[in-house]
Amino acid sequence: MNSIKNIAKLFWVVFIVPCCSFGQLSSSDADFNAAYPNIPQEKIFIHYNTSLLFSGEYLYYKVYNLNCESNELSNLSKIAYVELVDEDMQSIFKHKIRLVKSAGQSDFFIPATVPSGNYKLLGYTQWMKNGNQDNFFQGDIAIINPYQSNQERILLEEDTLKLKTSVQAKHKSILTEGVGTNNWKSDGFEKDIFNKRSKVVFSLKNFFDNYSEGTYSLSVRRIDTITTPIRPTSKKEFSKPGQQKTNDFWKEPNNRMFYPELRGELIFGKITPKDSISSINNIEVAISIPGKEGHELKVINTDEDGRFYANLEKEYNGTQAIVQVLGENRHNYNVVLDQGQSTNYPEMTFNKFGITPEMEDIILERSVHNQIENGYFQIKSDTLKQVSPIEQSYENIMTIYNLDDYTRFSTISETLVEVVELVWATKTQKGGTFYVKEHNYDTFLSPEFSPLIIVDGILIQDQNHLLEYNARNVKSISFLRSKYVVGQKIFQGVLMVDTIDRDYKSPELGEHIITVNLFKPEPDKKYYKQRYDETEGGKTVKTLDFRYQLLWEPNLDISSENEEVIFFTSDIVGDYELIIEGFTSNGNPVSVKERFTVK
Repeated sequence: MNSIKNIAKLFWVVFIVPCCSFGQLSSSDADFNAAYPNIPQEKIFIHYNTSLLFSGEYLYYKVYNLNCESNELSNLSKIAYVELVDEDMQSIFKHKIRLVKSAGQSDFFIPATVPSGNYKLLGYTQWMKNGNQDNFFQGDIAIINPYQSNQERILLEEDTLKLKTSVQAKHKSILTEGVGTNNWKSDGFEKDIFNKRSKVVFSLKNFFDNYSEGTYSLSVRRIDTITTPIRPTSKKEFSKPGQQKTNDFWKEPNNRMFYPELRGELIFGKITPKDSISSINNIEVAISIPGKEGHELKVINTDEDGRFYANLEKEYNGTQAIVQVLGENRHNYNVVLDQGQSTNYPEMTFNKFGITPEMEDIILERSVHNQIENGYFQIKSDTLKQVSPIEQSYENIMTIYNLDDYTRFSTISETLVEVVELVWATKTQKGGTFYVKEHNYDTFLSPEFSPLIIVDGILIQDQNHLLEYNARNVKSISFLRSKYVVGQKIFQGVLMVDTIDRDYKSPELGEHIITVNLFKPEPDKKYYKQRYDETEGGKTVKTLDFRYQLLWEPNLDISSENEEVIFFTSDIVGDYELIIEGFTSNGNPVSVKERFTVK
């Protein structure tokens, strides 16, 4: 019976709350308290490629989101957050990660501006902020920056840290954990020792039979010859019973609520009046995100406190948002956008990684290798996955006038008269007004039935300026005749203007309209894979190869069609480790380690 009630409440959260709620509410709001407390809390696991990084290297990671009660993969939140924090509680980076099938991935290049020190990698969702911050994922990372003279944070006395004389045994060692009874063994590598620049095949054929349904990531990296912080695994350090606490948060008065990002990315804002008589309740606010491959537009209404939020379900190309109050009285308001970038960090105990003077040669060699590898960035660069163009529902049914097909006129006003049918405009002392005929017999339309006007993806209210805009800069004018609804606002048609260079700048100024840089989710990447079985012009391509990271595959495909993982060794000799982390579809943790040597 309780599970049925929880499902009903979750349905209410997913479908009803997004239509009627705004921003972050205090726990005194009884309606929301009745719905949220029984929704399961979440927990985050992060698989990252190494716990020791040098300036000029990449931190690669994959985020897994799980249901705290069932330990199954969680489909609740669609956005996760990853931060790297130093011992002074300063954030080195903060990433927003889009979760697809409960997982997402990204990376961070360690610049020369980040000092040597001990750091924490944190992972959480917006929903997890309602609970105990100690539930955030925490992983230890040490950074060595040889380009800065101050090494006080990691410099230790010689007798407090020992170099490993033999990092790992020279034979293969398999560790498989978390898969039920531990009775699965991978065929693994065909041998233990490989030459430089040789092909390595790792067999998965015994893996996908029982655990193909799930999400996994794989890292192949040289094992450090310096003692490094221990990384959590999905089995040992993460999947412990009772490790995560649920929402005791709700028992505390006046705590703030953070909504789960159920359908996509949430952005919040608030309006304030400039006078004592203007209402802030039910005021329309538009958020436009223009981009070269389509635009995103949201029109939302404020609550009684002037707060609003927009749910961005789709990926978008734009990097800025234009936020504006709508209506004739828009100049009576200020508007701000709160992208929720502040975080209350949990109590953290930092690892005490350190170096000694005897490590100078090791550090120097690796730094030189990193600089050489970065010199080949253009050759070995990763590839960003293209975001699909955003198509509005009306775009395929619009009437389009490509102005190159007609005689060019000086202004849009003249172009409407001479070229475009069924659209016209009037000019008064209060400004210009556009109209789109819904029916051929329409002879007069009230300004209350004005169309939605979009120029280069931006909702436009200053219609007078647009009327006088130089039409020679315009590529096309398109319009939709039927009524169109955005949020709670009804427009009589849509009028869309696209300039040739997509660089239209509205002259409208004031505190009611702002342009902000978006804190947007990290883009998906296809990571570069070095190969030595390909040739150019019949000759093998020869470049220096000082890769310590031989392979990073955040979306490991273990379907029956992909029974092998193939990669190539570099010119760096030593012991290497292949690690697979992830979770089956029902939440069983999978943690695999296997080692080999390059001579």
